[in-house]
Amino acid sequence: MLEAVERKTLYLAFAWVVALVATLGSLYYSEVRLFLPCELCWYQRIFMYPQAVILGLALWRQDFGVWPYSLALALLGGSVSVLHLTQEWFPGLFPLACKPPVPCSAEYIPEFPIPLQALIAFTLIALAMGLLARQARGERR
Repeated sequence: MLEAVERKTLYLAFAWVVALVATLGSLYYSEVRLFLPCELCWYQRIFMYPQAVILGLALWRQDFGVWPYSLALALLGGSVSVLHLTQEWFPGLFPLACKPPVPCSAEYIPEFPIPLQALIAFTLIALAMGLLARQARGERR
């Protein structure tokens, strides 16, 4: 059985890897594939990019108290992802959600939409932070 510190380190490392892959994937889409990000994509980036830095530093310093900050970013970013997916699936529902030149209803990868990829990443980070919080609370008892 894993020690409590090892388990917390594993949760933190997992969340950091997810955030890092999501950040690098986002940069790949915009800088290599030349996909223009829409307005909601920018908001999702605002909530994901700091995660790669914050979680990386927390992992390096073994700072397990980072979970409330990361969880807040993940929940807010995931909410934007849900809004974005709703805009893609029902384009007329939120007519003011995005402005030209790139509408939020544009799908670069219809088989696996980018906002769905972001939602999965935010969900995985939120789950890891929830497990980290539960582990931290269990140690205080």
